[in-house]
Amino acid sequence: MKFIINKNELVSAISIVEKFVPSKTPMPTLAGIKFLATEDSLFLTATNLEMGIEYKIYGEDTGLLVKEKGNTVIESKILSNIIRRIDEDIIEFDCNENSANIKSSGFNMVLPCFNVMDFPEISKKNSLKTIKLKQGIFKDMIRKTIYARADEFSSRPQLTGVLVDCKDNILNMVALDGFRIAWSYVELDDLAEDFKVIVPGYTLLEISRIFKDEDESSFEFCYSAGSVEFATENFVITSRVLDGDFIDYKMIMNIEPKLVVKVDANKLRLAVEKAGIIARESSAGNLIKFNIAEGIIEVQAEAESGRISEKVACSTKGQEMLIAFNAGFFLDALKSISEPEIRLEFSDEAGPCIITPVENEHHKNFILPVRLKGEKL
Repeated sequence: MKFIINKNELVSAISIVEKFVPSKTPMPTLAGIKFLATEDSLFLTATNLEMGIEYKIYGEDTGLLVKEKGNTVIESKILSNIIRRIDEDIIEFDCNENSANIKSSGFNMVLPCFNVMDFPEISKKNSLKTIKLKQGIFKDMIRKTIYARADEFSSRPQLTGVLVDCKDNILNMVALDGFRIAWSYVELDDLAEDFKVIVPGYTLLEISRIFKDEDESSFEFCYSAGSVEFATENFVITSRVLDGDFIDYKMIMNIEPKLVVKVDANKLRLAVEKAGIIARESSAGNLIKFNIAEGIIEVQAEAESGRISEKVACSTKGQEMLIAFNAGFFLDALKSISEPEIRLEFSDEAGPCIITPVENEHHKNFILPVRLKGEKL
């Protein structure tokens, strides 16, 4: 295998692909990136057996010139660290079964190669269902939900992932950990079949790092039994899916509120942030209180190190209420909202709070309160 390529194009591709190389693995080949040179394209592949990526480099602007077709696997870490430090614009690869000779003007490096036959294939194009969506929209949905998933030590592994639920041509994305739910949904432009799949949280985190904000270009989300694919013009990412069931999030988030509050999202966020600094010092846990009366929501926290109270103007409809929440959970929800005004719905002091941007009904947060003992308004 022999090819010439623009250094910056290769560095850009490796910086994406190397994220899928495991830091520790009993299979030496997985520590490498597979290079496959065809007549006019170069494919870089990496996998940790949980998820994988195939990245395609092609086109005149990449400086790619394939002199000899072939494939090999090169250790990722050394290759990446050295390639990005080469001064020249053009790099040449000359590889055989055992080694890769990498050179540019005045520079030469030889690296050992792994047996390409030991490198596992990542499954692609076996999907039963496919939808198209803009990358920027999907990334925004991830941002609005992924923080609410359970941590990796959860006794319910499915909650470490995010539910992607397509129903009646609406794509829902839902994350929950038993104390809170984050839900975002969009209407699809093209007709799509119904499906449900739980995508691992770490897969969506990598997707969100690769996709660009407000990117109008589309990608294909493909689902088949046991795996999902995210396919763009330049790459295909595959991932296993998680087994298990999600609760009926739509039913749980359908409450009859006894109190509805509309408030400036940024002002409430700043008040919660300040109260959270005190709350973190409390032996009672990261607890903040909302004392809600007509036209005012008072954010309170106290600890051995001090006490804080701040009144935020709002509009209220319903009964007065004193209710407490985990400060971190509430702040996570507020940070996920970009709209200027939010609506808070409360069923009672022991019931959940539903947070919805006033200008965007397609994004909702559900947070369970912390019970207060012996306190009254």
